[in-house]
Amino acid sequence: MERITSRENERIKHTAKLMQKPALRRQEGRFVLQGVKLCLDAAQAGLRLETLYRTQRAAERWPQLNALDCEQVEISDSVAEKLSDQKTPQGVFAVCRLPEFDAGEIDPNGRYLALEELQDPANVGAVFRSAAAFGFAGVILTPGSADPFGEKALRASMGAAFKLPVIWTEELPTLLRRLSGQGMATVAAALRGAVDLREYNYSGGGLVLAIGNEGNGLTPSAIEACNAVVKIPIRSMESLNAAAAAAVLMWELGGRRDG
Repeated sequence: MERITSRENERIKHTAKLMQKPALRRQEGRFVLQGVKLCLDAAQAGLRLETLYRTQRAAERWPQLNALDCEQVEISDSVAEKLSDQKTPQGVFAVCRLPEFDAGEIDPNGRYLALEELQDPANVGAVFRSAAAFGFAGVILTPGSADPFGEKALRASMGAAFKLPVIWTEELPTLLRRLSGQGMATVAAALRGAVDLREYNYSGGGLVLAIGNEGNGLTPSAIEACNAVVKIPIRSMESLNAAAAAAVLMWELGGRRDG
């Protein structure tokens, strides 16, 4: 087994860049997991683990890591500290292949979430967690959104990104119109021109729920592409956090029915 003790090792430096740079992750089709639970959850979900970096102490503490079907490399505690953004790292990191999906795989009978330029990784992670919990079939993202396979988003999603197809689109309004033409309900979360969520009659079937940027909401073109616009009735505050709003809407448009 290879053992790496230098923080300047080229493999370690490249792994650190993968953790830091979303563009590099997309370019190479790889991302990095940190921590025992995420690594084991990814393997159980069927993701392809390429390399597992772990300290000797981690291998002794979690012997189940040794059974993972991938290259295993022992790293020193110093190297683990370089890779980790945590004060007390577990000393476990896995380089994985990004799962690949495209818009042609969207099931017209499924429920999907569409995030337009949702930029906060914690919000994106929280939304993924709610989507998995409420039985949504996948998440559509525009390029301006935070990468769900970045460290902060993965931590917030508790591994939900492993359980849901992630579909990137350059043209959300075009995709929304196409899916609407296939019989899916396309619903925009917005304020202007919206009906009270309690008055919207969703009878089941295919659905795309569109959520916009934290500060500006959905673009006008995305709203116009949807066949309904809804708002959450709230008191005292002007708006909800994007992740909280998405959770409420997903619960009402599907989660409640399945629960």
